[in-house]
Amino acid sequence: MKAVVKVKRGKNNIEIYEVEKPLCQDNEVLINIKAIGVCGTDYHIYTDEYDTVPPLIIGHEFSGVIAEVGKNVKGFNVGERVISELSVQSCGVCRYCKTGNPQICLDKKAPGTHINGVYTEYINMPAALVHKISDNISFEEAAVIEPAAIVAHSLLQRTKIEPEDFVVVIGPGPIGLLAIQMAKIQGARKVAIVGTDTDKNSRLKIAEGLGCDYIINASAEDPVDIIYELTEGLGADVVVECSGSTPAINSGISMLRKQGRMCVIGIPGPEKIHIEWKKAVIKALNIVCTFSSSPLSWNWVISMLDRKALNLDSIISHKEPLERYEYIFEEISKGNVIKAVLLP
Repeated sequence: MKAVVKVKRGKNNIEIYEVEKPLCQDNEVLINIKAIGVCGTDYHIYTDEYDTVPPLIIGHEFSGVIAEVGKNVKGFNVGERVISELSVQSCGVCRYCKTGNPQICLDKKAPGTHINGVYTEYINMPAALVHKISDNISFEEAAVIEPAAIVAHSLLQRTKIEPEDFVVVIGPGPIGLLAIQMAKIQGARKVAIVGTDTDKNSRLKIAEGLGCDYIINASAEDPVDIIYELTEGLGADVVVECSGSTPAINSGISMLRKQGRMCVIGIPGPEKIHIEWKKAVIKALNIVCTFSSSPLSWNWVISMLDRKALNLDSIISHKEPLERYEYIFEEISKGNVIKAVLLP
């Protein structure tokens, strides 16, 4: 089978190879991959800004069809449409696993970074991580359930949207566009999104189409002043920080009301960042930093998709054959991609 392989560390060093199809072990299912979501992590593996253990097949967002079932596996059949969580080799007995958080288990090995990933035709996954999906969900939508599960875990499970919250999303990338939708689904009173000039002709227009109440261009106006005006001087109840940039984080701290909640999803780069910590303390803010997605969040997203409450097609800007992965990475470098899906 063909596979996109990070051959060694260093920029690019990615090639398409013919590799052996994996063997289905007793507690696994072998999945024929139908669609692959391109994550920012994949691009940073391409540019060598993200730690990996090459040689390995890259990628971790996917959907597919069961091609083979291990002899100890019950409840799954060949031909069923599926996706999978990513907490491979989590121990199952540590504090994190026992509290429903295998995604932060110290023994976890993630496809595409520690073990072979999904930029290929087949992958074997532990049956315990696999979820069935209905015909109501396309393979392309299903391939980007993983980032949606990150948002559900961060915003709905840990930060929690309360009825009538005024929510501000900073950063209109795929995560921010998903956060808009989930805040609305959970009963937010109003949702605002903050972007820049580079977003105004694409991402901010999509946000408006998704029902975002206020579109703020930080290149042309002060988002903090606008949020205080919209909230009669009180400030936002929740800020969802999706950018990872120092100015955006500090802007979020400034626009929150006292005892407001900041949901931190954006990951900063390697440089040290300077946060207005004193302001956050004086305002008695609740700052919730999150990473990855919990098992429960996958169930929530599948349910939202199945009943058409969540629109994942809205964030997919590119669909290309797997062999065109390098073109997609080039388009990402130019800022032209919101979310891409590769088709093996």
